[in-house]
Amino acid sequence: MILLIELIILLMTPILVFHAIRSYSIEFAKIFWMSGLFLGALREFALVYVSGLYSYGEFNITIAGFPLVYLLLWSNLSYVSWQWSNNYLGLDYLKAQTWDHHLALIFGTMILIAFFMESFFSQYQMIQWQLSTSLKLWGGVPVLGPFAYGFTSVFFMMSVKWALRGNSGQTKVSLTLLKMMLSQPLVVLALAGLLFCLNILIILIFQ
Repeated sequence: MILLIELIILLMTPILVFHAIRSYSIEFAKIFWMSGLFLGALREFALVYVSGLYSYGEFNITIAGFPLVYLLLWSNLSYVSWQWSNNYLGLDYLKAQTWDHHLALIFGTMILIAFFMESFFSQYQMIQWQLSTSLKLWGGVPVLGPFAYGFTSVFFMMSVKWALRGNSGQTKVSLTLLKMMLSQPLVVLALAGLLFCLNILIILIFQ
């Protein structure tokens, strides 16, 4: 069953890449998913092996100990939430002002996605949260879980917009990809810092 779930999630990637190529360009698709793959690796390393927030179940398709679905999941979900915000607001995030409603919609969409994904993953024991807290949503998933989805996509999309700034939608692959790669460690640091602060706040308020 887990293998089937992995294959279904992985199937998202070529479909979304095809959409990105048709909507933007093949260069943009390369930049977005290559940097997203790098983000996935950094994020999982930081939250699993450094912070110890959770551990994995028995996955079939792995790279260097990381489930491939988790390496691709964050760019895939970020793209979905981004396109949803574009459709709802009638304006592409890349062409909008830096501080606009897109980021709030991306964050909210990822929170909703997390409620489905995390409950699904916990049902099949694809992930085990190690965070010590009495505030849990389902299957051992802490309240912090959905926020990790929202922060990841918001910071990643902010880095995309920053890397493409000044290109007027025309991507210079090598330079833009380098900027994206360099920004992803900062994305992960900001994510880890916010999750730490949020966890402390939850403890102070509810425990």
